Amino acid sequence: MNENIGVIFSETRQKKGFSLDEVAEALRIRREYIEAMEDGSFNFNLPNIYKRGFYKSYVNFLGLDEEEMMGKCPIRPFETLESSQKRREMVSQVAKKAQMVNHDHIKTSFDDDLDNVSSPSVSPDEPMNRMMMFKVSGVVLGSILLLFFILYGIFSYLGDTGRKGTAEDVREFIEKKVVIRSSGEVKVMVRDGEDKSKIFSGVLKKGDEKMVSYKKPIQIYFNRGESLVIEMDNGEHLHPDSGRGGLQIK
Repeated sequence: MNENIGVIFSETRQKKGFSLDEVAEALRIRREYIEAMEDGSFNFNLPNIYKRGFYKSYVNFLGLDEEEMMGKCPIRPFETLESSQKRREMVSQVAKKAQMVNHDHIKTSFDDDLDNVSSPSVSPDEPMNRMMMFKVSGVVLGSILLLFFILYGIFSYLGDTGRKGTAEDVREFIEKKVVIRSSGEVKVMVRDGEDKSKIFSGVLKKGDEKMVSYKKPIQIYFNRGESLVIEMDNGEHLHPDSGRGGLQIK
């Protein structure tokens, strides 16, 4: 359990005036997962990469310090290439130690048997061959493990296990567009979802529309949601609830 994290999420959401349903709709994450994170529980049945992605999305939506909160995240990140390299080097070192122990054992047995055998029964090249075999085995084992973790990460990330918004995560660095259309006078503010810098702020009158290009997640705030229709670049149309509110778009 991670009650402190859950309390931070819950209290921040309530201070900003968002309901659980509004958060779930804005992030396109099931309400039950939002409730679980606010309870400090991450035991819902999804791979860790999705849990960590939901956690990060909620942190950014609430405007919390990403570096600090990701440091508190109870879900461990996937193994990086750097850590994979360190693990492979560790496997190689263990293999080398095994080679040395095996070589010393062969040498001792060979010396002990000199008095009882007229000619060596072990070829002088055999210890070297065994060392080479262990070295090759260590490299092969490390390569197989590295390939396994890479493939596991890719298929887990792209697998269809019910998470909403996976396609948007894959296209994180591709420029996207939304069109904000108004059916009546409404105040609108659009800002960067990470650094909170303002992208657009103004009043849209009936029939006006505003196109916003972005690469990172954005947040759209408004005072009359019933007067807005937000068209995504995939053709999807979002209809905000009436009154004041906000949405996060990935």
